[in-house]
Amino acid sequence: MAYRVPRHPRIEHHAKHQTRLARLTGLVLLWILVAIMALLAERTIPSQHAPWKALRVVDPVGMATRIKAARSGRDPKLCRAILAKAGLTYRDLPDKTEGDFCVVRDALRIESGMAPLIPADATMVCKEALALSIWERQVVQPAAYELLGQGVTGLEHYGAYSCRRMYGKPDGPVSEHALADAIDLAGFKLADGSRIMVATDWTDPGPKGQFLRRVRDGACKVFLTTLSPDYNAEHRDHFHLDMSGWNKCA
Repeated sequence: MAYRVPRHPRIEHHAKHQTRLARLTGLVLLWILVAIMALLAERTIPSQHAPWKALRVVDPVGMATRIKAARSGRDPKLCRAILAKAGLTYRDLPDKTEGDFCVVRDALRIESGMAPLIPADATMVCKEALALSIWERQVVQPAAYELLGQGVTGLEHYGAYSCRRMYGKPDGPVSEHALADAIDLAGFKLADGSRIMVATDWTDPGPKGQFLRRVRDGACKVFLTTLSPDYNAEHRDHFHLDMSGWNKCA
């Protein structure tokens, strides 16, 4: 007959109790460690790199800027609050539908708080205006002072809202311009009155070309879509900047 180990109920009960206690202690220690790590992350990770922290226009561009700008733009009230806190003023515009596919909701026009748009009547949804204001303050102006020795006093553009399909074709995908979620940036007016234009200065090997490439690269970290002369011939004279779709930088 096979040998059977004698059972000791009291010992078995004590062992089970010790096992449960060890598991509970391990779980508590794990949660304490998680809490400590979360506290350290909250205190040490800069806002621009932390997706869970609130978006602020005054923060430098970081790894989380584009994600937070897109997320904040989904909430019209939050988006406007961020603009207002940064000192930007704007005028709300009425919703409208034009033609078969042009729908504008949650649109506004920036009136002050950043280098003025030229022309001024640029209709944009709030998330596009928010991204533009971050880019102007945290990318364009620092690059201008570093590379050109002066600030930018105007952003020249070819338009924001435009009821059309992509590339103005009679059929095909609807352009983000038809939703007021894009702007075509043509150039920059400087404090001394001179201008830097994508059409003429993109290939300049000096400070003008360096500035244009710097601000294009910076736009890729703020907007969801950034298209430049490097993308195709249709963008030889402007940057297309929008807050729709997946990240695309060219």
